Amino acid sequence: MTVSPHLDSPLEHYRHSLRQIARERNGGPVPNADREHVLAVVETLFGEARSEVDILTGTLSPRVYGRHEVVEAVKLFLASSYRNRLRIILESDSPRDRMNHPFLKECSKFENVHLRCASPATQKLYESHFLVVDTDCHRFESDKSRPNSIARFGHEKVARNLKRIFETLWSRCEPIEIYS
Repeated sequence: MTVSPHLDSPLEHYRHSLRQIARERNGGPVPNADREHVLAVVETLFGEARSEVDILTGTLSPRVYGRHEVVEAVKLFLASSYRNRLRIILESDSPRDRMNHPFLKECSKFENVHLRCASPATQKLYESHFLVVDTDCHRFESDKSRPNSIARFGHEKVARNLKRIFETLWSRCEPIEIYS
């Protein structure tokens, strides 16, 4: 039985429901727009990752990716196997911000983290942001100007499609160092 989280539910209930949904991997939609819910979803996605995480975003918002829970989850994911890989496409890049970002500071300790920046021309090719885990979990923002999104655990069709989109965009983006 799946318990669907409600955006007006207490955060701990949401986290508990989210963990249950992630374990079941039935592909059902999990709405998340509130910053605390986004944080819980991103943390859970990293916790569920077995080999790959790909992120397409404007910036790695420190209000989500800089939070202790997410930083710890990414460290555990990357440290659990040298084969695990994290790739990130940013739309906006600042070397100074990269140096001070808690998420990127931790990521810089691992060789299996790769960062690229999308040119303005490449950014015109898509209207969404997403995070895709392996080939069956994702968080998808259909409108990259708003944080409203749907996460799914165990939805291979959409995750594989997002992975293909990511691969296409990745090949068009310029590599950047975590620390310049």
